[in-house]
Amino acid sequence: MNYTLEKLKTCRYLYWGTFLFLGLLVLIGLASSAYMEHEGHYVTGMNNQIVWGLPHIFAVTLIVIASGVLNIASMSSAFNKKLYKPLAPLSALFAIAFLIAGLIILVLDLGRPDRLIVAMTTYNFKSIFAWNIFLYSGFFCNFINLYLDNAGFQCQ
Repeated sequence: MNYTLEKLKTCRYLYWGTFLFLGLLVLIGLASSAYMEHEGHYVTGMNNQIVWGLPHIFAVTLIVIASGVLNIASMSSAFNKKLYKPLAPLSALFAIAFLIAGLIILVLDLGRPDRLIVAMTTYNFKSIFAWNIFLYSGFFCNFINLYLDNAGFQCQ
């Protein structure tokens, strides 16, 4: 199959309007995270009885979306589907972006950013969260492999 890239025919005002709207959403998200860090996690619906608040729901959703998006890249390499080959680098890039976004949200749950160093250096192998460090490392390696393989880079 031959694919041709063409310039999009769109209004530049629509483009910049969408760009500014998405930038506003990012600013609202940053302000919300700063508000939560300052006021406490109770503003997201968490207390002593409810330990999973809105940030946890967003983090799990983004991580699951990341694994689903990576399936498109996997179909082109694992099952040799030529139709998905042009989409594979972009899907791998989206997968890594969704995963990083989900993990950044989980860092907010630590309370203080310096606790991340303790979480990365002290492993409790009875905890599924300790296993996640190895699973996410494998995910990043899989991303690099799929991205470079589908982008046409060859090892010499």
